[in-house]
Amino acid sequence: MPARYSRTQIILHWAVTGLTAVQFLAHDGIEAAWRTYASTGIADPGPGATLHIVFGLAVLVLVVWRLALRVTHGAPRRTGGHPLAARAAGIGHWALYGLMLLVPLSGAAGWFLGAAAAAEAHEVLKTLLLIVILGHLGAALVHRFWLRDGVLARMPPGG
Repeated sequence: MPARYSRTQIILHWAVTGLTAVQFLAHDGIEAAWRTYASTGIADPGPGATLHIVFGLAVLVLVVWRLALRVTHGAPRRTGGHPLAARAAGIGHWALYGLMLLVPLSGAAGWFLGAAAAAEAHEVLKTLLLIVILGHLGAALVHRFWLRDGVLARMPPGG
């Protein structure tokens, strides 16, 4: 097991973080384009919707790359702490990976295939992803300010 994530894994982590933040903050364009599509049947994305689509597909590609690196290079071993906390961390990380795959896939199916059920699933999964991200952020803050155990040194911003 490596002592920390590779530079590429770190860069991909923060790239996905940035792209995902933009997706949550700048979603008005895709919502307007979807409402137009749902009411008229005409798919005419403006610049905001196009950006959302491109960034969503980028998240998908980068997450697949991250997963491939995790399989081939591994991840740092969790050390110390309560076994239930380690189990929760594992579940949380795999929930993040799963949702970061399912959210763009459901969005793409909704948009490109016109699948209303996929678009609805996208909305639900997006909310679940936000909840899991907030849990991940909360856990990172606990490690940094309460436990002070150096866990965050494995994934420093900027690699």
